[in-house]
Amino acid sequence: MDDTSPSEGSVKGAQTLMRALDILDEVIAGPIRAADLARKLNVSKTTAHRLVQALRSRGYLSVTKDGFALGPKLLQLGVHATEQIDFVRVARPFMESLSDRTGFCVFVAKREGDWSRHLDRVTGRQRLRVATAPGDRRLIAETGLGKALLLDDDEASWERCYRLAFGEAVTPRRLAGFIKEMREHAARGYVAHDSELGDGVRSIAAPVRGARGEICIAISIASAAHYLTDEIAPDLTARILETAGQIGAAVGHSA
Repeated sequence: MDDTSPSEGSVKGAQTLMRALDILDEVIAGPIRAADLARKLNVSKTTAHRLVQALRSRGYLSVTKDGFALGPKLLQLGVHATEQIDFVRVARPFMESLSDRTGFCVFVAKREGDWSRHLDRVTGRQRLRVATAPGDRRLIAETGLGKALLLDDDEASWERCYRLAFGEAVTPRRLAGFIKEMREHAARGYVAHDSELGDGVRSIAAPVRGARGEICIAISIASAAHYLTDEIAPDLTARILETAGQIGAAVGHSA
């Protein structure tokens, strides 16, 4: 007969579960041996071995030459979780907060090949507003949002997208200037954009990264250039980067 009371059994079960989750947290950083897990988690080697074998039997861990690593079940769950993320729902409260604090229109967009698709917009308090609406699609090199979605691409991709957006108007000098700007944007992790379409729109955009570090969407503040001035741009940039980081954390990104 088991003398363990229901409450005691529940506590021990919760402790075991938490230790198993601690193991998964450690393995995220890379393969690790059972002995090192025991030391980090302050448990006996027997306990660590029992837990990792249980996780391995269910596919949550795999064995490599360097120790235990993420198993196929976790990879499968990660794919499903990514597919089920509703970026608009996740991003919306952060967009509203950013717009409330700054007064500017806030946009989010995703990439569709050589295009960017605007997913959502929070209207700011300004009298003049950027006309782009949710659902609108723009060639990806035309806008600050699109450029933010391109930051991880190579220079050949930047050139191709720029030529696609501006066609015969692309001169060697303009192309060289665009590539130089994209290098600077990529190095600092955000885009300061002045429209080349003659519409007087200025924007600041930043990529939002997912659990694997990939760019999944981008967020921006956009307005007429005489509102979004050089004097206030540094503060707005800091706020946009903060918001992009918050949305990223909400979809599983760890900086």
